[in-house]
Order: sequence, then C-alpha cells, then structure tokens
Amino acid sequence: MIDIDAYAADCRVHGQVEFGEGRVSDRLNRTPELLIRDARLEGLSDGRVVAMPELAIARDELCAVVVSGTRGDAARRLHTQTTRVEVEVGPYRVEGRVHGTSTSKPLGWVLRQAAWVPLTEARVTYRCGADDVSEEMATLLVNRHLMRSFRAVEEAGLDLPWEVPRAPTTAARGAIGSMETPREGAPARGEEAEPPAPPKPTA
Repeated sequence: MIDIDAYAADCRVHGQVEFGEGRVSDRLNRTPELLIRDARLEGLSDGRVVAMPELAIARDELCAVVVSGTRGDAARRLHTQTTRVEVEVGPYRVEGRVHGTSTSKPLGWVLRQAAWVPLTEARVTYRCGADDVSEEMATLLVNRHLMRSFRAVEEAGLDLPWEVPRAPTTAARGAIGSMETPREGAPARGEEAEPPAPPKPTA
C-alpha cells in the first residue's frame, strides 16, 4: 500500500492504494479504476472533508496525482532536456518542467504519452472555498486527456547593466563631439551667422 495524493475535478483525494511494482505512471496507465482505502475527500467549494473507508474512483476522474517515493528503475531513465510549461487541467493551474529529448518539442512529446504526463519541480494553484491555495511537489503526473491548455513558458533572462538598451541622447547646442557634418557654408555651432550683404545698386 502506498499513499495517494490526487486532484479530482471537484475535490482533493487522499488515501492509500495498492499499485504493485513499477513506476506510478505505468501503474496508472494499467489501472482503469483505483480502489482507495481510508479515503479523505476535501471539497473545493467549501473545504469540507469527508472520510470513507473505501472509495472506487475511475482513473479518468483524476486531473493529477502526486508522485512520492522512489523514481523507479534507474536503468530506464534517459538523458533529457527540460522545458518550463504551464498547464490548465480541470480547475487547477499547474507549472512545472516537462522532460523530452533534445530534438523534440514539448507539445509533441506530451502528445506521445499514453495518458499521464510527468512534470518535475511542479506547483499547483487552485481555489478552495474562499482561499487561494498553492502547493509544490517534486513530481506530479498530469492527466493529458483532461488538459484544457498546455504551453511552454519562456524563462526570464538576466539583463546585465551593459546590455540594457538606452534611449539615444541629443547633443546640446554647440556641444563638442557631435558626429554631424556641417553643410558647406553653414556657420559652425556656437557662432552667429553673418548678416547677408546688401544688394548692389543697378545702373
């Protein structure tokens, strides 16, 4: 038996479930229905908690499941690159890192998953009654079939002082160092122009 901490469409689900050996994502993909013992359901509308000795819940009713314990067989792990993503699934907003190969796009990799998409360094935000709740976990499995949106998030870079663009400054009148080339015959900056010569009398 292992502890389960899950997010359903209208409540949080806590309890214990017997999965057997293997990774949690593989077990979820093989199990269409979960039998949760010592279940506690926390309603999102009012935060009320209901305890049940047993609860049978369809796998597809769960938006996300927190992964706890070991990460599974180390021999099956591949070298991947990560992309920060933002996901909307049911009433939850999830941020985390999706892992893929160096040549794959995050969305393409997600669409190739069976059903459960693992995110690391995850954070889940949602409303419970009148409160805003934010929860963080090392690994979260998100139900791809219940996703309403999925997008990559560009991470903010660091603006170094010498890289910050500055507005061009206008040289003061008569200032030295201007790159402007004066027109031929035009007076130099800082000098008064000579008055025009009077016209010559005509015979």
